Amino acid sequence: MTVVGQAVIYARFSSDKQNEASIDAQVRACREYAAAKGMTVGEIYADEAISGKGSKTASRKAYQRMLRDTRKGSFDTILIHKYDRVARNLGEHVNLEMKLKEQGVRLIAVAQDYGESKEAKVMRSLTWALSEYYIDNLSGETTKGLIETAHKCLHTGGTPPFGYDVVDQHYIINEVEAAYVRRMYQCALDGSGFTGLLSEMEAAGIRGKRGAVMKYTQIYEILKNERYTGVYLYSPHEEERRADRRTKPNAIRVEGGMPAIISKEAYTKVQEIMKGRKHTGAKGEYLCSRIVYCGNCGAKMHASTTHKRDYAYAIYTCSDKCGIGSVRADLVDEAAHMYLKELLTDEVQQEIEKALRQYIRTEKDRVKEHNQLVDLQTKEKQRQIDALVENLASGKLPGEVVEQLGNKIKDLKEQIEALSASEPPRDFTTEQIIAWLRAIKEAPDETAVRLLIERIEVKKDKEKATTEFKVTSTLNSVVGKSGCGGRI
Repeated sequence: MTVVGQAVIYARFSSDKQNEASIDAQVRACREYAAAKGMTVGEIYADEAISGKGSKTASRKAYQRMLRDTRKGSFDTILIHKYDRVARNLGEHVNLEMKLKEQGVRLIAVAQDYGESKEAKVMRSLTWALSEYYIDNLSGETTKGLIETAHKCLHTGGTPPFGYDVVDQHYIINEVEAAYVRRMYQCALDGSGFTGLLSEMEAAGIRGKRGAVMKYTQIYEILKNERYTGVYLYSPHEEERRADRRTKPNAIRVEGGMPAIISKEAYTKVQEIMKGRKHTGAKGEYLCSRIVYCGNCGAKMHASTTHKRDYAYAIYTCSDKCGIGSVRADLVDEAAHMYLKELLTDEVQQEIEKALRQYIRTEKDRVKEHNQLVDLQTKEKQRQIDALVENLASGKLPGEVVEQLGNKIKDLKEQIEALSASEPPRDFTTEQIIAWLRAIKEAPDETAVRLLIERIEVKKDKEKATTEFKVTSTLNSVVGKSGCGGRI
């Protein structure tokens, strides 16, 4: 039997951005919420130095122990500070909600408590979606020091591209690697292939920047990287969408900002050759690709482009070729569009707006927490600098060690400068999010469809010459919506 009114707290901090003070701040906020709601707090589960973005939840020992303890019935509520403490993936959030519901346990994010109305549940689900959709892009903008470095066309960290080295933060050409880069482009231009070149590189001990043997995938990345023409690129976001990772559409872009290895002409010709080899009707070119299923046999339906006389149009066909025939992609898109209109009604959006405005009132607390964390991290880095300076002052260290320590001190000082220039991470404003929701309702893009729609089933009745669509939302388990259907 589950103990009613008994809560536990889960907190987590990431090694790269937070420290123990973050755990304390999260626990304090959860305790204050519990006291206000008349809850008794039992155990506190905390995972330290675990990233929410890149790690698997299986690696969080305290988190897994807490999930196992839900089966004991010793508590009925889990308190967290914000939803990104448990996951930054919409699917993980939905699965967690379902598992906890089976055990009679609630999950409450005390800084994002929207209540239990239908609209509040939609708001909570959209918070999960927005976390996945926006957080990575927002986080890169908090360090203005790196952006200033980029405007100077200096190295901002990480591994430089194959063909380049970094000296005093400046890109220089690695002539040995650059010679192979030029040969890669030449192979692409004359169509001779890369098998011989790859074998030669392996025999000569030429490796990628991380020490791995070069393969076709690395060559493809090099052929798509505009930096080799001398264009400096730096994205102010931590991660671009994977499809745009090379071109970085939102990047700081400086022509001639780094030494060129390949001419503009050669690069442009190679892009035209590679574009010409692409398969027509690639998955990413269709609004609803990868979520359309055959209502007859359950198999996925794949998109392609077909031609009739002088007219080209997109269709979906069953991957198992069960005989259902094809359906026009524009009809599938229309079904998705109509579903999102139904999901994001004006009434729902008004409730979301109210919840958002209430949440934004907590911004002062987030600013205070950020400033405390910056202060602690700055003091820790200064402590490291003082220790290194003390070692240098001994005068008994070999020359190469002195140089290494000097470089370490320089790096730490740059990190302190970046921390001083950083600003609290800001969520999108209420107006921006509402505008985004309205835009989805009127003209959804591929990302919005992926976030809010899990599955579209297509059924065709050949005798009646009708097509039916059943749309299932990713929010179903949360808002209790069974999906909507349409017939054409």
